[in-house]
Amino acid sequence: MAKRLLGALIFGSAVAMAALQTTSTWAKDVVRVRVAEYSTKTGPFFQGLAEKFNAANPDIEVKVEHLPWPEMQQQLVSDISAGTAPDISHMATRWMAGFAKDGALAPIESLMSPGFADTFVPTYLDLQKQEGHTWGLPIAASARGMFYNKKLLEKAGITNPPKTWDEAFEAAKKIDALGDDIYGMGMQGKDLDTEGYWFYSLWTHGGAIIGPDGKSGFASPEAVAATRNYLRFIEAKATQPGVTGSSREDLQNLFAAGKLGIVLSGPWLNAQMAEQGKDIDYGISQIPISTASATYGVTDTISILETSKVKPQAMKFLEYIFSKENRLEFGKLEGFVPVLKSESTEPFFTDNPKMAVFLEMGPVAKFAPLFPRWEEMADGLKSELAKIYAGEATPEAGLQAAAEKMNALLAEK
Repeated sequence: MAKRLLGALIFGSAVAMAALQTTSTWAKDVVRVRVAEYSTKTGPFFQGLAEKFNAANPDIEVKVEHLPWPEMQQQLVSDISAGTAPDISHMATRWMAGFAKDGALAPIESLMSPGFADTFVPTYLDLQKQEGHTWGLPIAASARGMFYNKKLLEKAGITNPPKTWDEAFEAAKKIDALGDDIYGMGMQGKDLDTEGYWFYSLWTHGGAIIGPDGKSGFASPEAVAATRNYLRFIEAKATQPGVTGSSREDLQNLFAAGKLGIVLSGPWLNAQMAEQGKDIDYGISQIPISTASATYGVTDTISILETSKVKPQAMKFLEYIFSKENRLEFGKLEGFVPVLKSESTEPFFTDNPKMAVFLEMGPVAKFAPLFPRWEEMADGLKSELAKIYAGEATPEAGLQAAAEKMNALLAEK
């Protein structure tokens, strides 16, 4: 009896040990990845990459989740506070400085494979660096251009796309006069990138976000002139109705529907037009100028969170994302400009007139500052622009209020 019991115990222990070894052998390191949606194709694209990566790396399981852009920042803030943040998160580069300062991001320079950093276009990778560390990778980059509906310009008797703001103003009035459901120029007054839409006018009027004295440039004479430039479109009713209720998506949807003559946007709009505006004959040219040529340059970032327990595995997936083959597929899908040197010579970018203009504008691209509290500064500006556009504040008073808020935040750095 004792021998049978001892044998059973030995057998049971062996089975348990074998099970433990099997579990240990097949245990996978789970990497949670959160991406923002540029289009309906973004989530499925990254899900497909994860599946291919998982198949090639049986010891790692990448799980992808995706959210609309407007939800990304607040969700990440909430998850960091709750200790439930993903291992990898997509974010606007302008948010990165704040998250890095708060200790939420992991520096990745020591995690990268040798030579990996050298594969990037320096301009875009350098934007991911602060205080001697690299806090993420440029998952998307874009300049902005002027999209115009060729048919509406022709109907309005306009031969060439406008090159100056005065020409754009005259063109917008003529296009708007074509019908009750046709609008001249799109003007954004709500949500993500409202301040960016204003930067087009600010920079092309010779203004700057930060003045020579290191303080806010929001209330400079150039900034006032830039704001008055937009106000004349609104006051002449040469924009879509309800400017302060119009988001970037609203303007792009109007353009894709053939109801808007001119809109300022990035290369991702090409992808939307291919789906929703197939019948629209449109062109893209440079942002209208006043005294200077300029455009808004933007990158988005993908970072590893400091709380991640699988940083090397997370870095391995990031390097997989940034292979030439995968980046080229992503660029064709979403329409962003190349962030890898190897992409820059691809015919898709160099021979495509609807992409080449964004590469041409690269040298005059300007970027939002990477201040830890930039989002609060931008929110202050957006709030005052809404009042100005609605006629509730003068450009001088509204911009002065925005500048004072920005200066107070700069003093707290």
